[in-house]
Amino acid sequence: MKDVVGLGALNLDLIYRVPDVFWQREIQPGVEILKEGEQLESVLRLVGRAGRLEGKSGGGSAANTMVALSRMGFDTGYVGKIGNDSAGSFLLKSLEGVDTSRIRKGKRTGVCVSLLNQSGERALLIFPHSNDCLAYSEVDMEYITNSRLLHLSSFAGDTPFHTQRRVIENVPPGLKVSFDPGEFYARKGLQQLLPFLRRSFVVFLTRKEIELLTGEHYKTGCRRLLEYGPQIVACKLAQQGSYVVSWEQEIQTSAEQTEVVDKTGAGDVFNAGFLAGLLLEKPLELCALLANKAAALSLTAPGREKYPDRDFLARVL
Repeated sequence: MKDVVGLGALNLDLIYRVPDVFWQREIQPGVEILKEGEQLESVLRLVGRAGRLEGKSGGGSAANTMVALSRMGFDTGYVGKIGNDSAGSFLLKSLEGVDTSRIRKGKRTGVCVSLLNQSGERALLIFPHSNDCLAYSEVDMEYITNSRLLHLSSFAGDTPFHTQRRVIENVPPGLKVSFDPGEFYARKGLQQLLPFLRRSFVVFLTRKEIELLTGEHYKTGCRRLLEYGPQIVACKLAQQGSYVVSWEQEIQTSAEQTEVVDKTGAGDVFNAGFLAGLLLEKPLELCALLANKAAALSLTAPGREKYPDRDFLARVL
């Protein structure tokens, strides 16, 4: 039995450092922009001339979370789709310690171009490719149900969104579900996400995503989301730390002070730290502390270089 199975997009992350003069009205720090596949080559030429490639790594929100959990000693697996290409092979190797036997292959691997400014703020240009083709028939439901927890993160397309919805409608009641909708899903609106919220044990969101879903201040919005089914709602507040609420508790945790090199994936590592605490049956306050410390550690290097490991977990606990 796996501790956690992840289900979400899989991308090759290409990380570029670009000068501040590169930023335009439609490309600003913090945005996520969906692009057509045929635009990839022209985008890479443009950012290659304007900036420098700092590195490449495996990416995708749930994938980052699974790698971090694996490094901390948990038994993890993944359900998703890549291309039958060199980028896909790279992604499989990058999922260190994660069981990749349920990852299907399509034509072309998804790519996420991460643009960093001089402060480490990022904008994401996403080319989904095979991610948008994951059908329910390609999902091994027995594999998912034989786990302690299913963690969901977003896809860009409608087909995998409906695939995920069918998955959560068919998992047994005893399986815990965690859900990070991301901005793509938050923009679908509350009604579209109700089936996910009803079935989730814990939901991870940013301040902006809570405002998109509820139209309310993040604290009020978190409490409102509890009414739709989750037992826990965790709001990631970046430099302000985090806010976690359940029916019994309300926890505000300050951020760890650290040098910021790359913010890409920090929220995913936050999720991993929090889930590690849940899997170890730790109090909610310690889950939030683990999440904040794990995210802070990931900020200090590009990509997955500084993800938390067993030693980190032992130090914090």
